[in-house]
Amino acid sequence: MKILVIGSAGFIGSHTSRFFSADHEVWRADVVEDHSPNYFKLDLENTDFNSLFERAQFDVCINASGNGSVPISLNRPLFDFELNVTNTIKILDAIRIHNDRCKYINMSSAAVYGNPNQLPVSESVELKPLSPYGWHKLYAEQVCREYYYLYNIQTINLRLFSVFGENLRKQLFWETFQKTLRSKKIELFGSGRETRDFIYIADLLNAIECIIDRGLFNGEAVNIASGQETTIAEATEVFCNLIDPTIEVVFNKIVKPGDPLNWRANIDVLKSFGFEQRFSLKDGLQNTAKWLAENK
Repeated sequence: MKILVIGSAGFIGSHTSRFFSADHEVWRADVVEDHSPNYFKLDLENTDFNSLFERAQFDVCINASGNGSVPISLNRPLFDFELNVTNTIKILDAIRIHNDRCKYINMSSAAVYGNPNQLPVSESVELKPLSPYGWHKLYAEQVCREYYYLYNIQTINLRLFSVFGENLRKQLFWETFQKTLRSKKIELFGSGRETRDFIYIADLLNAIECIIDRGLFNGEAVNIASGQETTIAEATEVFCNLIDPTIEVVFNKIVKPGDPLNWRANIDVLKSFGFEQRFSLKDGLQNTAKWLAENK
């Protein structure tokens, strides 16, 4: 199978490229310089994706590119729209014209749910995003459905919950670790009672493999998560104990704009494709803490 990973230099894209390279022919594309074989250098602005599909035919395209930051989307909504929506339709139109048998995997987000009324949240609930990032991820999902229903392009939307792991240089565990380098007493946003559904990067890769093998690719959305709800206080306690048990965490009671309060996913659809979680939160955090200690 020939797989194209767009955004291959990023957190999810780099892991995805390495994972599938073991058994498949993987081509990569990103905006950074890379002179290795089967790599496409993309322009950061006015990106043209046609050349990718003119040069080779792919069985699967995994789009792991785009802006992944809620704060950036709040400060630069047009920038976020271009990366998360405009580029999605550009890629799909290039597939429509040059490689219409290629399956397209869109990395969406649990941000499309906003603050759900009840948990666990299933794919069928009403969507109420809280940020430009969430809205734009929803628009990108709609574009995927459009290309399936109008042009018969095989698409699927993966609603990622809180993915973490090695090489992620932002978000909760990265930011917490950076603060521990400066002080034994650190301050984090929120009350600590906010909850997330964490999924370790290796389990995300297992989920993607299940999707490729058994996904319907009819424009649907699938929750990608562990199905377990963990408070931020609990998660940071486990993480800090792995680094230094003497670290003290305090919460400032300030909720950042665009952040949801509670998340837990219903993953029945994902399980129907054969997914089984292989790494607990602590397992993933042990690997993450080890990587962080080695890359201060």
